[in-house]
This record gives sequence, C-alpha cells and structure tokens, in this order.
Amino acid sequence: MKTIQSTVSGSDELYPFHQPLEQITFFDIETTGLSPKTSSIYLIGAMHYDSHKQSWQITQWFANDYQSEAPILEAFLSYLEDFSYLYHFNGCTFDIPFVKAKCEKHHITIPKTAQALLSNTISSQDNDAGANIDLLKEIRPFKKLLGLSKANQTYLEHWIGLNREDIYDGGQLIKVYSEYMQQRIMKKPRADELEHLLLLHNHDDIAGMLSVCIMLSYKDLFHPARPFSACSCNIESDRIHISFPVRLPRESMLHHAFEKSGTSECIFTEPACLSLQKDLATLSLPLYRGVLKFFFPDHKDYYYLPQEDMAIHNSVAQFVDASCRQKATAANCYTKKEGIFLPSLAAKESSLNEPRFYAAYKSFPACYQLPTEDTDKQSEMLASYLFHELSFF
Repeated sequence: MKTIQSTVSGSDELYPFHQPLEQITFFDIETTGLSPKTSSIYLIGAMHYDSHKQSWQITQWFANDYQSEAPILEAFLSYLEDFSYLYHFNGCTFDIPFVKAKCEKHHITIPKTAQALLSNTISSQDNDAGANIDLLKEIRPFKKLLGLSKANQTYLEHWIGLNREDIYDGGQLIKVYSEYMQQRIMKKPRADELEHLLLLHNHDDIAGMLSVCIMLSYKDLFHPARPFSACSCNIESDRIHISFPVRLPRESMLHHAFEKSGTSECIFTEPACLSLQKDLATLSLPLYRGVLKFFFPDHKDYYYLPQEDMAIHNSVAQFVDASCRQKATAANCYTKKEGIFLPSLAAKESSLNEPRFYAAYKSFPACYQLPTEDTDKQSEMLASYLFHELSFF
C-alpha cells in the first residue's frame, strides 16, 4: 500500500457548510468492478480541511500490490475517527456498501465512529454528528427546476463551470489499473505514468465534490433551514420585487405560472419570476389590489347576511332579525377585506402563518395581505413568505 498526500489548489471555501468545517471529510473509492463479490478496492481517497494550513488536504491509499485491500480499508477507517461528517457523491448506493462488504470479507471490525459515519445519512442542512451526506440525493430534487439534463458529478462540474484535468471515468480506469499491475515491475516508467492517471482521477473526483457543493445553495434557497437574514422590496402598481442575498454558481431565470382552479379564473394572469444572480435573488410577484374574501374555518358556527354579503358568528347573529340571516355554508362563510394582496406559490396551502384570502370559495392561489403602513411588519412578513413559500416555486 502507498499513501499519498496532496493539497487541493484553488480550494477557497465556496459553500458555507452548515457543519463545522474541521469536522467534515469527503471520500471516494476506485474499484476493479461494480460488485464487491468479484472485484476489489484499489484506491480510497479522502479530503479534509486543515485549519493550520488553511487549505484542503487529500490523502490517498493506493494498492500497489494485490495484498493491499485490507490495509487500505483499515487506514481509511482509522482516518475517519477524527471526523463527524462524511460527504460523498452517490456513496449510499455504491461506495459505502462496497466498503462495508469488503470489511466483512476481511473480517475487519468497523470502529464505532466510522460505523456511524457509514450508516447514518442526514441532510446537508443538519448538524447531527456521526453521519454522512450524499450530494447526489441532495442535488437531484432540483434537476427539473434548474433544467439539468443529468445529475451526475461530471455533468454538474461542467454546469458550474469547472473543467478538470482528468479525462477518464471510473470504468475506463479499470483497464488502466490492470495494465499498471502488469507494468509496475517490468516497465516502471510506464507504471508511474499509469499510477499518476489513477491517482489524478480520484483526486479530481474528490476535489470536484467540494466545488459541486455550491449546488447545495439551491437547497438552502428553496428549502431554507432558517429565514433569510435580510430582504428588501420594491412595490410597483401591479408587482412586488423582493430581493435577498444568495451564493449561487450561475445566473438563471425561473418562472411560476398561476393556473385557474375549478371553474374560477385565476386573478393573476402574469407569472411569478425568480431572477437568480450569483449573489442576489429577486422574486417578482404579481399583486392584486381590491377586495378578497377570508373564509371562516367552521361554517356551522356562523350565519350569512345576504344584504351585507358577509358571515357573522352565532353569538352576534342572535341580535339580527331572523328574516335577514341564514345558516352559513362553506361557500358563503366569509368576510371581505380590501387591500393589496400577493399570491401564494403553493397549489393548496403552505405553512405560512398568515390569514389567507381568496377570490372565491375553493379558488387558488390563496393570497396574503401585504402590510403597507408598518415597514417593519412588512419586512417581517416578506421574510416569512420567502421562508415558507419558495419551496413551492
């Protein structure tokens, strides 16, 4: 077994991780096939942030003979003892099961800390120590929204503008490793050249994961772990533009159309637009100025007043002449409110804790009244809107 140490060049932190940086490590394995029953691990690479050197460091354990698989596994498991979070790309499907199967084959007991890292999978936004994060599972849900044709690591690297030196894939390198084992004694210069190719691919895969982590910013955008710290708005006659800081890999423009529900025409004919720049996002929403209805949740507790076109509670209705009232139904159990309203992005209801107003019974989208007199209340409401509604874009 050979152990190779290297520094990732140009490795400034691109993504603000939710976990402590010094407790994070990345890993990737290289194998001679897809099945642990018929193939072996010839290389494991891992990367962590060295706070003293202020750079990302890669350690690679390479099998330069046919007896190195077990020592490689033991060295990697020992390395994991110093970390609390293990990042990988599709490792839940391939790398982790492969490592576990090989440990079982060699009768290697996985230490408690490493066992937790290899067994417990969490979200990139969680900070439960002793777990792994699968970048593919985190990024794949945004494939359609962002118009990605693929979600594999190579495609994502190109999408964010990263061009790697390595030109091979894992499958092609199986033959390269086989040739390396044949040439390492008879033709050492050729073997050194092949070894470089093998190490480079693994190195670039791991370093590429660090760059691809910027794609996690889309999860932070559409499923934020906490409300956005600051946002500003610009209100026009028929639209509101809400801007807030982001950190994204590229610029794009997304649209969200409001469709009619049931027999009711939608009061919003223009779509919502989300302009994404690398450091600023702007959500542009159509506004409705006029009167909308708030429907009370339990119509059995209300009476409807036809002349006033509104519902009142039973406790008040007892003072109204019986000829001027009728038991409310779900469709007429409402009160009216005039104001400026912005639409919900949800097809049904979101968890935003604000009164919902509608153009008609069972019509969508729901609308929220925009505070106009109290700027602090308006800012608080818009920040809460972004937190609860962007996931429906």
